[in-house]
Amino acid sequence: MLRLGNTEFRYAESDEDFAAVHELNYRTFVREIPQHHDSGNGLLIDKFHEKNRYLIAVKQGRVVGMLSAHDTPPFSIADRLPDASILDQPGVRPVEIRLLAVEPDERNSPVALGLVWALYHDAKDHAYTHFVISGVIEQQPLYLHLGFVPLGPAVGTGRAQFVPMWLPLPSLEVKMSRVISLLKKRLNRMETEPADMVRGTNR
Repeated sequence: MLRLGNTEFRYAESDEDFAAVHELNYRTFVREIPQHHDSGNGLLIDKFHEKNRYLIAVKQGRVVGMLSAHDTPPFSIADRLPDASILDQPGVRPVEIRLLAVEPDERNSPVALGLVWALYHDAKDHAYTHFVISGVIEQQPLYLHLGFVPLGPAVGTGRAQFVPMWLPLPSLEVKMSRVISLLKKRLNRMETEPADMVRGTNR
């Protein structure tokens, strides 16, 4: 579907893929962000699992990031909106991003960007118009950088606060297309350079 350097972005398909997704969600949304009760089994299965599709980032055989999305109402963001009718406006076909999780050692890598970019192309191919999210309060700089716009105030308490947001797909293309193009060129160049030059030891 998409490759950036040595990271492949594709939809989860196998039992192993789905197990890795549930384990990553557990570590992120139970252990790191206390959003969900700890069942003790090391897995977090999203309540919308049956209608979700899961994009995963796979690096050297390891799932290092995931993004779940669906296009079927009811959307969970509706409960956090001052006026949920915005989702039903003429010409609006939203895709809700339910969960976005990246392993801590990959959070300064292109993983999050790649997941969003891969989902963008899939959504564009199917004539969707907006991404909608309940954005965790700690990640607001990332969401705003991508072009998400708040639709209301934060809802929740403590670390589990969420801001309802949306992003028109044309805005995302303007924001990210050049960044992704430059990133691909940089990663491809690094793959073809001698190892000592990549490490900065070539003289």
